[in-house]
Amino acid sequence: MSTTISDGTTTLTPQLVDGWEATREGRTILHTILGTNSPAVTLRASAPRTGTLRIVVGTDAELAADIEAMLTAGNLLTLASTERAAVNMTFVVSGEVTVSLDSDTRSVWLIEAEFQEVA
Repeated sequence: MSTTISDGTTTLTPQLVDGWEATREGRTILHTILGTNSPAVTLRASAPRTGTLRIVVGTDAELAADIEAMLTAGNLLTLASTERAAVNMTFVVSGEVTVSLDSDTRSVWLIEAEFQEVA
């Protein structure tokens, strides 16, 4: 069981995706109508997921550099998990990418990336 990140050419397998947090903005529009207590409603699908991935690379500094390079190259990426199908998505990096060493072990590489799901 694993999770992979792919750019369509290269597929990388981190040790673990330790955190995956996503939100979806509701886009339904409510129109206030004078003289009534009920609004008129325009139903619209929610926006795609946005959020943050927290990736545990392990002690392989070269793999950490490869994952960072993939995340920052400006490509469409695919996240695929054999354990949690709900997190599978095509996405782009939409904000910061942070690379750090785990504060406890000082040898495990951690990468956090802000993402935007795309169709």
